[in-house]
Amino acid sequence: MRTVHAFQLFADYFQFVVQDEESDDDFATIWTEDALSALTAFGRSAVCPGTLRNVEVPVEVVVSDHEPLVALEDVEHAVEGSIEIPSGKVVVMGCTQYFPDAPRFNVTPGTYRALAVMSGIKSIQNEWDPADDKYTVYLWPGSSRQPKLLKHWNSDA
Repeated sequence: MRTVHAFQLFADYFQFVVQDEESDDDFATIWTEDALSALTAFGRSAVCPGTLRNVEVPVEVVVSDHEPLVALEDVEHAVEGSIEIPSGKVVVMGCTQYFPDAPRFNVTPGTYRALAVMSGIKSIQNEWDPADDKYTVYLWPGSSRQPKLLKHWNSDA
């Protein structure tokens, strides 16, 4: 089974959040040097993918019962890790969005592997002009793991 949840989110501070509704992660501390280099921060129950624009961006969260088949050559950036979703309620929001109004969806409570990818970023001419960038977070049941950068959008980084 595969479910796609699509959003338009304001990526204030060049990021958005996918988290358990009851997450107590401290977003001031999960943005470590490694997270900044990977453009994605993982907490125990939240993932904060970075974006390349500080505007409204398209975001998809794809929930599957197995690891997705994502070809790295088809995306520009990819980071894998895991998050715990003990409440079974996932919140997706811009980092300055009002939490009570943020969209939510339900999943089976548990630990999920997470793959955050960026695609279409070569279409970005500048931060404010329309572009075809898209930010996708894949979630599937799995064991806990440390974040790992799989592909960096800037091959010089």
